[in-house]
Amino acid sequence: MFGHFTYSFVLAITFTAPFILGFHPSVDFNRQWRKIATGLFWIALIYIPWDIVKTYYGVWSFNTNYILGIFLFNLPLEEVLFFVTTPFACLFSFASFQYHWSKISSHHIFGDYQTSAKIGWLVLIGLSILVLMLKPTGWYTSSAILAALITTTIAYKKLSSLSFTQAVVSWMVLLIPFYICNGILTGLHFWEYPFWNTHSNAIQNAVVIYNNEENCGIRIWSVPLEDFFYGIGFFWISVLNWKD
Repeated sequence: MFGHFTYSFVLAITFTAPFILGFHPSVDFNRQWRKIATGLFWIALIYIPWDIVKTYYGVWSFNTNYILGIFLFNLPLEEVLFFVTTPFACLFSFASFQYHWSKISSHHIFGDYQTSAKIGWLVLIGLSILVLMLKPTGWYTSSAILAALITTTIAYKKLSSLSFTQAVVSWMVLLIPFYICNGILTGLHFWEYPFWNTHSNAIQNAVVIYNNEENCGIRIWSVPLEDFFYGIGFFWISVLNWKD
């Protein structure tokens, strides 16, 4: 797509819009830098070591045709910056949903927030367990599901029912840019693959190359199913530091 700048391009489109919109006085997001920094710190502290270990053991690798070639430990610079740009976008989305929530829920479509939060929690837990059953021995499968189970449960316990519901809805909306950006990283022309793709060996021109022995072998377009749950854990750690 953009040669060695492909991964950088994905990071740029992930970060630019939330950063610019974050200056709007309605949400006033960028001025809340202490909470932003706290969320980014915890993401980096947990996920960068995870990424280093997974890369070392060959759970995934990086196509040198689509990165700048600058490495920190065994991670491309772009992969490290991923843990800045993506949680920033997640936090902006959550903060925006909190600010505009009265308009979104004006018709009480979510009913009682305690019930909505419990349903959301149970659905996420149920999906996690179902995917884990597909391939419990896959390292990426088991670790991504475990992260989703733990963080979802912690969020359900720590956040108010209203905030948990807001977070689930904002995550559902984030799935649109999530699958676009992640689709580019896992198969440049991701839209050319079947939506429910069980032929993962046919993936071409990926920036991030997955070892299919360590996942369940099912992809949404080009995105491994596990990435959905990896993203859930990532998302919850970001928003848990955002006060109600």
